[in-house]
Amino acid sequence: MKCNSCTNKRCPINMYCLPNWLEYTQKTKSTLYLTKNHSIFKAGELVRGIYILCSGKAKVMMEKEKCNVEIIRLAGSGQVLGHRGFSEKMVYPISAKTLNDSEIASISNEDFFKLVRENKDLAIYMMMFFADELLMSEQTFQIYGTQTSRAKVAYTLVLVINAFRYADHNTKQIDFGLSLHELATFAKVSYSTFSRVLDTFVEEGLLVKRTWKYYVADEAALSNLAGVEIK
Repeated sequence: MKCNSCTNKRCPINMYCLPNWLEYTQKTKSTLYLTKNHSIFKAGELVRGIYILCSGKAKVMMEKEKCNVEIIRLAGSGQVLGHRGFSEKMVYPISAKTLNDSEIASISNEDFFKLVRENKDLAIYMMMFFADELLMSEQTFQIYGTQTSRAKVAYTLVLVINAFRYADHNTKQIDFGLSLHELATFAKVSYSTFSRVLDTFVEEGLLVKRTWKYYVADEAALSNLAGVEIK
């Protein structure tokens, strides 16, 4: 996907870089075409740059203990990956894998820092992005640690929608990206609890279920229960 003709309104490079710097990025970035379940980067690796999902889906994971990997974030088209590695050590504390066939732009540290220095709108965006990520982490910790199963499932659904958007915007079909078992683990509830809460949401009119697909029927109610706005 070419930066200078990209129409993705979620990509910060596209949205906040000046035209000549879009040309620069197009010439200097590396494009990765990765299949499903392919590693983008692993915990412990040196940070060599930042990644942007031109298309596709990914999950970000943290190893809590041996053989216990926890999904901590979902990312969809236009979103940034790898930023959690920017620190004094410049080592990734987390890992990321693709959830489907994906096109990913890789921008080196040197080029990314150059973009931030020369494009003030991008610098402001990244500052706010890091602040929002910190706020979201704190909110996630609070919700998954103290709230009811209903709130946890609602919150997870909103995170999924905000990451992947709807599979069909007109019908508001949810694009889960993960299996319900994985989503239940992400929501910190059992699979049976997750399924039961989904059925309850259908009965209450928050969701509609047709065959194995779910659709949002009441965005305001779902957002209110989750405590997070559907963007």
